[in-house]
Amino acid sequence: MLKIFLLLVLFTLHSSLLFGASESSQILDKLNSLEKTMSELSFRIFALEKRLISFEEKILFKEKYTTDNPLNTDPRSNIIPDHLDQPIDTFSFSNITYRDDYNDTLFTGDVFNKSNRSYRYALFKISVTNDKGAVLSSNDFYILNMDEGAQRSFEVKLHGIKTHEFTDYTLEFNKGS
Repeated sequence: MLKIFLLLVLFTLHSSLLFGASESSQILDKLNSLEKTMSELSFRIFALEKRLISFEEKILFKEKYTTDNPLNTDPRSNIIPDHLDQPIDTFSFSNITYRDDYNDTLFTGDVFNKSNRSYRYALFKISVTNDKGAVLSSNDFYILNMDEGAQRSFEVKLHGIKTHEFTDYTLEFNKGS
């Protein structure tokens, strides 16, 4: 019991020196004000997190206003619906190579954006077929930030298929925004 009393006395002396107060009521007032300040700061941090999340959503889900089409005031109206076909000549592929990678096939190459539109992301599909035209394997892959006239490298892996098992491959653009 004496040890606890001594610890309380030492803590009070230490805290009074720490907080610059000589009475316990002053120390409690300072602790209360610190608690209120911390509570206010936590609410401000929470509000900033919410603002940051909404800002990220605006960046990710809206396209910028384009000066090419001044009538377009809604940023989402530039997005082409999925049911509309994209022009065939929007992308071209070059330097396509493929090789075995264990039990898989690794395709590498370059894609060039020939369209008059920039894409935040572009979804492509690669398929391999046998000599009878049957699709043996396919895989989708994304390429980010495909600006108008940009060229990007890609690397995509087809799982469970080796190079000697297929005779042809196709690369096609599915959609993008």
